[in-house]
Amino acid sequence: MMEETKKAGKDAPYYMIQSVDRTLSIQQCFIDERRPLGVSEVARKLGLNKSVVHRLMLTLLSHGYLQQVKNTDKYMVGPKAFEFGSVFTNSTSLADEGKKILIELVDRIGFTAHLAILEKDSVLYLVNVEPDHMKYLFGAVGQRRPIYNTALGKCLTAWLPEEQTVKIMEGCMFEKMTDHTITSLEAFLKELERVRQLGFAVDNEESNYGVRCFAAPVLNQDGDVIAAISTSGYGVAEDKINDMGITVKSLASQLSRRIGYFANP
Repeated sequence: MMEETKKAGKDAPYYMIQSVDRTLSIQQCFIDERRPLGVSEVARKLGLNKSVVHRLMLTLLSHGYLQQVKNTDKYMVGPKAFEFGSVFTNSTSLADEGKKILIELVDRIGFTAHLAILEKDSVLYLVNVEPDHMKYLFGAVGQRRPIYNTALGKCLTAWLPEEQTVKIMEGCMFEKMTDHTITSLEAFLKELERVRQLGFAVDNEESNYGVRCFAAPVLNQDGDVIAAISTSGYGVAEDKINDMGITVKSLASQLSRRIGYFANP
């Protein structure tokens, strides 16, 4: 790890400020791990000197981006980090309009609904809306999920050039979660053909037994897929799969139009 860090520093663009780069790398550790971390652990992960990491973490602490876990030597993400992230989700028409569409989707179907984007090699959740009775059961905003076994992941990659999808998926392990999980790149690419034909994607008990998820793409003014919306829940009968997919597809089209996409007549 130390060699990788040094190499990254050596190859970094001329405009890169080392202290800022290291500070952001520390924050990324907390995003990746999603648990309290100590100075030594962060330093080891980044291959940096412990005293350097300690000073940078204290700086983040003083600004509220980290907070110390009571009666321990560990730190966790602070309230300022949440405030910073909320600026992004609240300042984009995609998130703002997306939330309205998700509320309608929940009202129609009664399951949790999500808005997500493709971030490198994973699905990143931006907004989620839940039925009142499930209000505290989910907390997906800001979390990441694999591409290969999620309906959202399929939607977000189905309309990319195949060579780009292959590159994105080159590190995917295709872990078998259920008997229905896609376990190879070849099978995944074949599934994407089906997604393009239908205009929506289905996670057909591929992540968890009994759970089905339905997703459809959101297009920008240029017709590019920039996000996807989904709904998921237990106990969806097979004969309802197509209807659920069409409903999500219809609302995704509404969201696309709201953010500027207009299909050619």
